[in-house]
Amino acid sequence: MRRRTYLAGVGALVAPAIAGCGDGSSASESTSTTPLPPDTVRCALVDYAFRPGTDDPLTIDTGTTVRFVWRTGGHNVVPTEQPAGSDWTGEPDILPRGHTYEYEFTVPGRYHIVCEPHVNLGMVGDIVVADSGTTES
Repeated sequence: MRRRTYLAGVGALVAPAIAGCGDGSSASESTSTTPLPPDTVRCALVDYAFRPGTDDPLTIDTGTTVRFVWRTGGHNVVPTEQPAGSDWTGEPDILPRGHTYEYEFTVPGRYHIVCEPHVNLGMVGDIVVADSGTTES
């Protein structure tokens, strides 16, 4: 019995000490709470999706800056459709995890974006830029 009591006590002391150990790649890393400048929103490139953008469009007002953040590597952001009057070229280079790219959307309308290496895996998305609080569909 004394051995079990000893092991239980050691386990109670060691568990909290090792709970904080790891390689720093926890889920909280991908949901960073770093404050963004005013009129800026974040879009993460993670696995095979734009978050937000792939499942639901990223809807913003004109004049909003989108900060694209590479949470996993080997991605790019290329517009395949955009409103007339927009000359956005995206970030066509394939870049590693940790890269960031910002763009201020000033032309209202729908922008369809893809990650060229992963388009066949479903890495596509939409950004809807609304003018005066209206949303284009």
